[in-house]
Amino acid sequence: MVDSCIACAALDPPTSLYKKLFPPIDEWHDRLAAKELNTDNNDPIQPTFATITFVQVIMMLRKTFIQESVRMMELRPCLPIWQHF
Repeated sequence: MVDSCIACAALDPPTSLYKKLFPPIDEWHDRLAAKELNTDNNDPIQPTFATITFVQVIMMLRKTFIQESVRMMELRPCLPIWQHF
């Protein structure tokens, strides 16, 4: 189990797959990183520690989800989530 986790972590999925899973997160990350946010309260994304950390966690989980989905397809090919492939 540990060996397969290490093998999954070594693989880096293509960027095109990242962009299909949680697509707005890239925009949020860019906006926070560039600090191009308005100071008015109309902007739903405010540069707080919680916001920045949440975006980073979603970006990490996106990679993990893609890596683990390959293994899950092999282990449980009959699950409904894989039926469209």
